[in-house]
Amino acid sequence: MPRRRLGLGLLAALAAVSGCASGPTPRHRRVLPPVPPLAKAVVRTAKTYLPEEEKGRPTPKDCSDFVRKVFLENGLDLPRTSQEMSLCGDRVKSSKDLRMGDLVFFSGEKVTRIVGHVGIYVNNGVFIHLPSSGVVVMESLYSDYYRKRYLAARRVIP
Repeated sequence: MPRRRLGLGLLAALAAVSGCASGPTPRHRRVLPPVPPLAKAVVRTAKTYLPEEEKGRPTPKDCSDFVRKVFLENGLDLPRTSQEMSLCGDRVKSSKDLRMGDLVFFSGEKVTRIVGHVGIYVNNGVFIHLPSSGVVVMESLYSDYYRKRYLAARRVIP
């Protein structure tokens, strides 16, 4: 009989310690703020420049012209060049902190520390931009080409 009481007491203690058997909870869970409606609108607009979307859209001159036009359509006036854009808004400290609608900056064809290309962050490591091919595309930040050339990101949508 005493053995039975010890077993139930031990079982009760384990249940109390385990937190109702819900399993371990992550200690460093990131709570992301909600995506602003303007950021969603910017990305939606940028996607309309994809070749499979709206056929009648005129192709922008270059990457910064593309980004500028997308933001202008949503009421935000950005400077003309990617270098000037890289000074706007707030710096995003890490690529892990990127949020939809952020501007992402890269060096040009040569790997340097000079801004030569800009795109718009979409989500999950994907950004949309106008490369030198002249066709708007969505690509991964983590591809070898862009990972080596990534310089910085700026948040222009509060």
